[in-house]
Amino acid sequence: MVYERLRKHLDSLPTGFPKTESGVELKILKRIFSEEEAEMACQVSLFPETAAGMAARLKKDPEATAGLLYRMSRKGQILRFKVNGEYHYMSAMFIVGIFEYQVNNLDPGLVELFKQYANEAMYRQMILPETPQLRVVPVEESLTPALEIAPYDEIRKIVESQKVIALADCICRKMNGMKGKPCHAALETCLIFGAVGEFYIENGMGRKISVEDALGILRKNEDAGLVPSPFNTQRAGGGVCSCCSCCCEMLKAIKLDARPGRVVKSNYCASVQKDLCTGCEICLDRCQMEAISIVDESAAVNLDRCVGCGLCVTTCPVEALQLRMKSPGELYVPPMRPVETYMRIGMELAKLKE
Repeated sequence: MVYERLRKHLDSLPTGFPKTESGVELKILKRIFSEEEAEMACQVSLFPETAAGMAARLKKDPEATAGLLYRMSRKGQILRFKVNGEYHYMSAMFIVGIFEYQVNNLDPGLVELFKQYANEAMYRQMILPETPQLRVVPVEESLTPALEIAPYDEIRKIVESQKVIALADCICRKMNGMKGKPCHAALETCLIFGAVGEFYIENGMGRKISVEDALGILRKNEDAGLVPSPFNTQRAGGGVCSCCSCCCEMLKAIKLDARPGRVVKSNYCASVQKDLCTGCEICLDRCQMEAISIVDESAAVNLDRCVGCGLCVTTCPVEALQLRMKSPGELYVPPMRPVETYMRIGMELAKLKE
């Protein structure tokens, strides 16, 4: 069956697309792909290729191939980039990729299938590899001059280095809203950079914004208590998610782990000056990972659960909370480029399958 072949093809890509006992993943593919599209998707590789090149390789009509590939890219089934004025196409992974690209195509039935797949396979798949797709950096207002911070850990510098920025709806919050569980946070919170940002803009999945606008969005996200999660590279290739543990699939998966602080790649953690703490409990509601508790009328941070976002720091009325850098042996240097991140993820998942 073509959909099983497509599932295997997607599972061969770095982030995988594992099989379930219920077969819900095949139902998802049938909702997103026609049989013709599924057949073509199996032939698209991770290496960008022109429509003419693909038609020659597959011995297909060039005009028909170009039309099909373009339509598929418009549906978020594959990726499309323009190089020297000519479109190139490549496979999209399921996460991050095809799933997020359905942000404008959601309906209650598809939402139910996505939720079922998340519970049966996706949550586990997201936290299996040692190398994550996203990491956590501190919110800007939690940083102090005393902290040593690398450019790849400073959200403002990450955004200011981008030439193209798209602002898009968070698909996770959109799904929860369709299930009658609207989030307190805004929908338009996701920043997408570079070529993928252009893809979002051209496909009507996001709108182009300036660096100043993006920084303003991040400030609003911080006020809403969202965790800044850039792509796991030094150049934040894909973009920055602003996550809540009530909606966002990645953060949900991390929160389910007994030690989120060890799963997330973050170079900071929160600490408490007990002599200043009044036990007001504001930080308890602010923490997405339930890493803070009140012990003997003072806040206490569980470092196994703290992901170093700094959200608790920015709302402490007596400044008893602060971020500190982890010990040298715990510091994490992200891969330089997205291709390195995905190579690591692919190799780690392949090893786990052996």
